[in-house]
Amino acid sequence: MAPPSRRECPSPSWRFPGLLLAALVLLRSSCSDACGPPPTFEAMELTSRPKPYYKVGERVEYDCKKGYHHFAPFLTHSICDRNHTWLPISDEPCVRKVCHYIPNPLHGEAILANGSYSFGNQLHFICNDGYYLIGKEILYCELKGSDAVWSGRPPICQKILCKPPPKINNGKHTFSDVDVFEYLDAVTYSCDPAPGPDPFSLIGESTIYCRDNSVWSGDAPECKVVKCRFPVIENGKQIAGFGKKFYYKATVIFECDEGFHIIGSDTIVCNSNSTWDPPVPKCVK
Repeated sequence: MAPPSRRECPSPSWRFPGLLLAALVLLRSSCSDACGPPPTFEAMELTSRPKPYYKVGERVEYDCKKGYHHFAPFLTHSICDRNHTWLPISDEPCVRKVCHYIPNPLHGEAILANGSYSFGNQLHFICNDGYYLIGKEILYCELKGSDAVWSGRPPICQKILCKPPPKINNGKHTFSDVDVFEYLDAVTYSCDPAPGPDPFSLIGESTIYCRDNSVWSGDAPECKVVKCRFPVIENGKQIAGFGKKFYYKATVIFECDEGFHIIGSDTIVCNSNSTWDPPVPKCVK
């Protein structure tokens, strides 16, 4: 609220002595017992056009601005007092209109941006773990005509569900008889026994889980035979990873004979396409 103002009267000019007495009389009658413009408020506005000054005892009326309503019994008028100031009033007679209360959604929470349901404020919605939001994440308390209303319908929290994960050739996953999986449910893949002398290897992540966007955390793995050739190095020898056969992820380490140095990596791994990664190194002088 702006502070109440007191009317200041201009000093009469002495250049025209003949008019001095008349000017004094007019000024005293119009200004000495007058108030200046009435105070202004954030929530209220004058019902009539303001004047430059008001007589003692003169009264002004206020109405609540759009978005506010009168809270009785507080006054909505002010009077020009004998001390040439306006009798003090405050914004208290007019309070912001409020939107209706919205409870927490089932399996979620509604959070007021600043703790009030009055117009201009926001209501934020979040869901508990294992649920996702259907609808608007934020609602706004807005003015519609003379009422304060929310900008939309409250959202709901829906349980996160995943469809069954993919089936794979030459393998299976746990819980294969389940039709619907919930958030963070996990399945683990394994490979079937191979019909030949070499086993199937599981390529990829063996365990995947249902994520918060209703999809699985990764692609299903693959079961296939992976077998790398026996690694041979000239002028060097194998010092770790010995075996007759080298299947998926088999690791071999080499060193060169005395007087030779290695070109490439001394450690190689059998990768999913049945080749060594990196390639078998060389020992050169």
